[in-house]
Amino acid sequence: MKIDTSRFKENEIKIFEESLLPAQADLNTSEVKYCDTITLTTEAKKELQVLHTKTHVRACVEYICSRCCTPYADVIEKDFDIVYPLEQSQQYIDITNDIREEIILNYPVKFLCQALCKGLCPQCGENLNKRNCGCQTTTQLTE
Repeated sequence: MKIDTSRFKENEIKIFEESLLPAQADLNTSEVKYCDTITLTTEAKKELQVLHTKTHVRACVEYICSRCCTPYADVIEKDFDIVYPLEQSQQYIDITNDIREEIILNYPVKFLCQALCKGLCPQCGENLNKRNCGCQTTTQLTE
C-alpha cells in the first residue's frame, strides 16, 4: 500500500482501503496459505513531518497442523499503529513491508488444528484425532 503524502494537508485524516494479494507480500509458505485477498483499511494523518497510520488487517488463512499435518482454516484480524518520519522531498510512503511483518507477527507460535491435537502415530502414521490405531507405541504415548 502506497500513500501519497503530497496530497495531505496538515492534520488531515485520510482513509485508504485496499486488497492485497498474498503473493504481493510474499506471504504464502508450505505451512501457511491464504484463502483469498488480504483486506486492509488504513487511517493516515499527517502532522508536522510525521505520518501517523492506523491499519486494520483481515485475512482468511489455511495452516497445516504441526502435529497431525491436517489443514485447517483461521482468520487473522489485527490492528496496529505505525509512525513514519517524512522528508521534505518524499512524495510516497510504501507501508506494504510493515503490513507483511505485522501479519507474520500475528501467526501462532505453533500451528495446531485444536489445542489438544494428538498428532500422528509414530509407528503407522494414523491420525490419532480420528481413531486410535492400537500400535504398541501409541498405547504407551496415551498413558
